[in-house]
Amino acid sequence: MISIKKTVLATVCATAFMASSAIANETYMCKHGTQERIISVVYDVEGQAVPCKVVYTKDSGVETPWSAENLAGYCEEQAAAFVEKQRAWGWTCEKQEAMQEMKDDGMVKDTM
Repeated sequence: MISIKKTVLATVCATAFMASSAIANETYMCKHGTQERIISVVYDVEGQAVPCKVVYTKDSGVETPWSAENLAGYCEEQAAAFVEKQRAWGWTCEKQEAMQEMKDDGMVKDTM
């Protein structure tokens, strides 16, 4: 069985290729016991705050609960509020560096 972390990283990579230059610059890993959830803000255009989407990954699949075409800051606010809800439900959430995780898992090679 593939771990949720590797599934999320593969999803982020696939989204990056499909959106050409997409980045996920805010990623939170939430844990509760042995369960994991990933909440990421993904931008379609590098260096631009919109369009964007919030990607939520859990064992049962990947969802996009929020997106914005014109409202800068919307995705970040929704992701932060959702992280706080997770914490209120007893989850421990930590901000991650998505590119570093991909490098650590061998999905992206460090060119520096």
